[in-house]
Amino acid sequence: MGTKARPFSTDDERSIWEPNSGCLLWLGGLNSHGYGHFRIGGILKRAHRASYELHKGPIPAGLFVCHSCDNKACINTNHLYVGTRQQNVDDAVRRKRLKPRRGERNGRAKLTDAQAVEILGSAGSQSEIARRFGINQVSVSYIKRGKRHFAAPENQRV
Repeated sequence: MGTKARPFSTDDERSIWEPNSGCLLWLGGLNSHGYGHFRIGGILKRAHRASYELHKGPIPAGLFVCHSCDNKACINTNHLYVGTRQQNVDDAVRRKRLKPRRGERNGRAKLTDAQAVEILGSAGSQSEIARRFGINQVSVSYIKRGKRHFAAPENQRV
């Protein structure tokens, strides 16, 4: 027979205050991305979202609950705010928690890393090289100057 689910609370034995940051750390299970989670009534809930809903109300449709403290295990509602996916990504990039995808890892890349390396070593005018690879001359210039398309290995500029 399973145990009866307790209502979620931010002041129970499943969380602890971290005095230096003011974070209220979730001590229960963490998912593979580091967010606290628990199951109630057979439904898996993220702890920070449950904390937000418990103390601030419903999360508007299509919005995320974001952390101002950069601690995924934090459930302190003073560290939580709602925002769009883009606001969350912009915040992560600004705080250096998320590195922009470079080279062929960028979903909009038109060139492979190998092609960028080939362009870097290509002789001839940038316009000729651009025509050969089906890109514009400015893209060739950026690659040649190391401003665009970073190829593997990590951090090696092309």
